Formats: sequence, C-alpha cells, structure tokens
Amino acid sequence: MAQQTVRIVVPFAAGSSTDQLARQLVDSLHEINGNTYVIENKPGASGIIGSSDVNKSRADGTTLLMTTGGHATNAVLYDKLPYDALKGFTPISQLTVTAGFLLMVPANSPYKTIDDLVAAAKADPGTISYGSAGNGNTTHLVGAMFEKAAGIKLIHVPYKSTPMNDLIAGHINMLFWGSGFATPIIQQGRARALALAGEKRLEELPDVPTLNEKGFRGVDVPAWAGLFGPPGMPPETAERIQREVAKAMQSPSFMKAFTTPGTFRLASTPTQFGDSLVKELARLRRDVGPLGIRME
Repeated sequence: MAQQTVRIVVPFAAGSSTDQLARQLVDSLHEINGNTYVIENKPGASGIIGSSDVNKSRADGTTLLMTTGGHATNAVLYDKLPYDALKGFTPISQLTVTAGFLLMVPANSPYKTIDDLVAAAKADPGTISYGSAGNGNTTHLVGAMFEKAAGIKLIHVPYKSTPMNDLIAGHINMLFWGSGFATPIIQQGRARALALAGEKRLEELPDVPTLNEKGFRGVDVPAWAGLFGPPGMPPETAERIQREVAKAMQSPSFMKAFTTPGTFRLASTPTQFGDSLVKELARLRRDVGPLGIRME
C-alpha cells in the first residue's frame, strides 16, 4: 500500500493526556507503515469541535479521531449534538482504559479516610468542595455520582483547566482525577487518596480502598481513549488500521514511552469497540441521566 499522510484530530489541547498518547502512538505507527502522521489539536466544547471535523471528513483512512470516554458522556449530557455519537463515526479501536478515578484530598486535609469525609459532609451539608475539569467533564460526573451514592451534598467548583494545583494548595477540599495521572502525585506525598472509583484496588496504591468496598456503589464513569474514523469507513480499512495500531502498541518504542500507572492497553477490534460503546451509552443514560446535569 502506498504511503499516506494521515491526520489525527485530538479534540483537546496539546499536552493533554490524549494528546500525549496520540504522539506516542504515531511515532510507532510511522515505524510500522511509513505513513506521515499529523496531529491536529482542536480543543473546545468538551471535544465536540474536533469530533465534528472528523464526522464531516472523507472515510478513506486519512482522517482519524483520537478521543476519550467524554465522547460517550457528551451523547447523554447534550440535548443536541452536531453528530450521532454512534452512527456518526466508525469505531476502530479502544486503545486504553484506566483503573478509575481517585478521590483525592490535600496532603494536610483533616479527612484521613473516606468515612471521615462522608461523615463531615453529612454533618454540615454543602460545605465541602470538589473541583473538576469543567461542567459535564467526567471528573464532574463522577463527583455527582459519588454525592448520590453517599447521600451527601457537595459544592462543585468547575475549572477551565486542571484543578490539581488548587487541590494541592488546599483551595478545594477534594477532587476525582484519573488514576494514571493522580497516582504519581499521591506517591510523591503532594496529596492523599481516600478511595478509588474503580473495580479493584491499584497495584501502585494497595492501601487505597475502592468505593464499592466502602459501600458506595454505582460510581463509575468511563475513562478510556479510543480511535474512530469518519462515518461510512469500509470495514477492511478500519480493520487494517486496527491491526497496525495493535502492532504499534506492542512495539518496544511505544512500550517504553507508555508508562502511565493504572492505565491498561487494549487495542480492541472495531467490532469489540463498537459493541462496548453501545453498552456504555445505555448504562450512562440509565445512571447519568437522572443526575440532571445538562449541557448546551
């Protein structure tokens, strides 16, 4: 096959975790097939601007979308999207999945355990604040689901960028953040983890219980990265790209660059990715819809 120039749209800012993954992947892909890869960062509107670009592109394999679980949550939070989250794209591969979101507090927080925090929230409702990366972001949704599961009322503080610095400085009381990027901060002692919103404990943080263990169930928001093509991409094209991606993710160069703790490589097939997305959307409509969070 003749070499191509392939545009990969990342609907988030340069330097974001998704952007970093895209750049690690294309270096390995180039080694495999010789194609030239161009990363285009098109942030804005919770990933909708960049996704819309790919939705309108030719389905010949020269334009791809690398996005996150926000692709699924947007379909539930927005009454109107400029595309259909399922029919408007061709699933190629779910690349990674994280172990979940860590519930973090400042290193000097008076809350030593999740039970301490919940007890304080129940004793004085509406006084404990949690930050997020913006209204409707997965870090907002997991916080809202935690409120419901614990029967408490928190103050949501949305940020336009990362709230991590304010958490470390103690300007907010707590934060849910992806385990891959939160774990090193915990290990460095810059913040404390009280619980994990995930299925099982992290190997890196074996003393941190899951919310399920503590009786707070149903706090689960997708945290993954995946690759899509425009709608109508021929199955053989999607399957070829997936095979190349899977090979790239096994390459020594990618393995060396991909060192995010608590994040697992999948490289699922187009069929597997499409089926999982259908199930995920159904679950999100069931669990997130009743929270009453809507975006415009």
